This record gives sequence, structure tokens and C-alpha cells, in this order.
Amino acid sequence: MGLGKEVSDRELLKSVNKKLLQRAGGSGCKITAAVASGMVTLAGVLSEEYQRRALISSMNGINGVKRVVDLMTVAPRKKRE
Repeated sequence: MGLGKEVSDRELLKSVNKKLLQRAGGSGCKITAAVASGMVTLAGVLSEEYQRRALISSMNGINGVKRVVDLMTVAPRKKRE
């Protein structure tokens, strides 16, 4: 994609979902993404708080992302008996 070329939301969603698989694939996260006018909304459940910053940072690194909205929550820790 050349400089100055607008990235469609459809193409952006493909890139976002690919990055989500790379970043959150086997980590116990259950995150979904939506894209509208270059704005990425991440929603779902993280297994650890530190994952939030890594996911948001990786989304901001994708060409065409204008803003990331964080609707993610962290799953409560299971008590050990």
C-alpha cells in the first residue's frame, strides 16, 4: 500500500485480525475487533492486565489505524484451593 492511500475498513479488519491471532492466539484471551472509519474497537476478556498494552500497541502499529478503543476487561483470577 502506497503512502497517502486510504486503507479500507475491510482490509484493515483483516490486518487487525491477523495481528490478534499473532498476539493473543494461545494466551487465553478472547478478543474481538471491529473497524469503522479507521477506528479499531477491541472487546473481550484478557487473561492478564499486561496483555492490554501489548495489544493496543500492536494495533496502533498497523497501517491505517487512526484510533484504538479499548473495551477489554481482565478475567478475575481463579482462587486456588
